[in-house]
Amino acid sequence: MDCRYLEIDEPRRISWSWIVGEIDTVVTVTLEPTEQGTRMSVVQSGFRDDQKQNFGGARYGWTMMAGKLLEVLEGDP
Repeated sequence: MDCRYLEIDEPRRISWSWIVGEIDTVVTVTLEPTEQGTRMSVVQSGFRDDQKQNFGGARYGWTMMAGKLLEVLEGDP
């Protein structure tokens, strides 16, 4: 995997390239304050039409990691 930071706007946004083989995408994590705390969004863009399986794998991976992050934030082991 080859990654390079593309944007760092502390503490609001960080963006980096995510290159693995033929997959050349950009991941952007954005934090937005809300009345309840902070909203975090993760967007991985740049998948080609012929990379639907890779897109599905990325969606699965980000969903799994979001669940693990919630466990940590909620204090679950």
